[in-house]
Amino acid sequence: MKLTRIALALLVAAPFAAANAGVTVTPLMLGYHWYPEDTQDKMRNDALTDRNGTNQLPGTIPGGVALVDDLSVGAAIGLELTPWLQAEVEYQQTKADAQHNERNSGPIAGGPGYDGVPYDAKHETLSGNLIATTDVFTGNYDSKVKPYGLIGAGYSRITVDNPGYDYRSYDTIGNLGAGVLWQLNDALTLRTEARATHNFDNNWWEGQAIAALQVVLGGHLKPAAPVAPVEPVAPPPPVVVEPVVEPTPEPQQLTEDLKMELRVFFDTNKSNIKEQYKPEVAKVAQKLQEYPNATAMIEGHTDNTGPRKLNERLSMARANSVKSMLVGQYGIDGSRLTTQGYAWDRPIAPNNTKEGRAMNRRVYAVITGSRTVMAPADQTTAPTTAPSATATTE
Repeated sequence: MKLTRIALALLVAAPFAAANAGVTVTPLMLGYHWYPEDTQDKMRNDALTDRNGTNQLPGTIPGGVALVDDLSVGAAIGLELTPWLQAEVEYQQTKADAQHNERNSGPIAGGPGYDGVPYDAKHETLSGNLIATTDVFTGNYDSKVKPYGLIGAGYSRITVDNPGYDYRSYDTIGNLGAGVLWQLNDALTLRTEARATHNFDNNWWEGQAIAALQVVLGGHLKPAAPVAPVEPVAPPPPVVVEPVVEPTPEPQQLTEDLKMELRVFFDTNKSNIKEQYKPEVAKVAQKLQEYPNATAMIEGHTDNTGPRKLNERLSMARANSVKSMLVGQYGIDGSRLTTQGYAWDRPIAPNNTKEGRAMNRRVYAVITGSRTVMAPADQTTAPTTAPSATATTE
């Protein structure tokens, strides 16, 4: 598969990953690619002969060629594995000149010399990298400035393709880098980096200075919040109804309590709300609007499929999906909504059957509150509103 097709695949894959929290997309990376003099000498030797020592160039062209420093462009897509560690797949391309050096033997008889004559060249890399920020040491996950280190490995292809000269080099590379992530807001991060790349097959080093704009889909991963103890709620005081002496009783104010439950079920490894459950979330939003002091505790749960860390993140992402819909589509104040992810710790059905796992991939929310209503004088207490917004599983 051509490297350019792989780069296009990075951008095409981004929308499909957007439903999950912690997905990073870097649509454009700009850099300066530096080839040290020692590296250029090794390039000329490698371009002059193949690894069996056979001359690869026409007999009239003396010496090899080497790439000249130039700008690079690229793209990447990644996933935050923890709040301080992310993995990414990255493609870069440098369109540079390739030149002969001053050691060439001079002009051909009756023709021009070849010293410094440029050829069109292209240098492509496809790498897998791990990026670790200093948050793992500081614990300051809310910092807007995050220094990081990078390590990775991948594949390099150098192509010089001109009339009378054709050269290819396919090599294994390793990446070492350091940089800073500058968080502009919850969705955008500016990335600056200095990187050294080692070509293992040819034993040379290259350097890069990189700047990129990173987009975060689904929000950054956060450390799991401690479970807060639930304080007992004191019952409301009894309502004392004064005797009505008027012939026509006047309405009175009573307190009407709200207790509502919401259950939403999800597909495996997904946190997006399916269409069949959106009307149930809308019912909850309506009650939250009718009861201005009502609050909701939103719990995310998973089945036992996959590693623990993934399920902790997935359960929190499911709870946040419900919260985001209530806030974004219905204008509910986010401070009234509390979210918590429990991974697979609280199953409601056995995880050893397909049906049981489907029941456990859920969000369960309890909505409570009260409001003052006008009631007939002969009604001493207001009813408790306890609808249940629940849809059946598949």
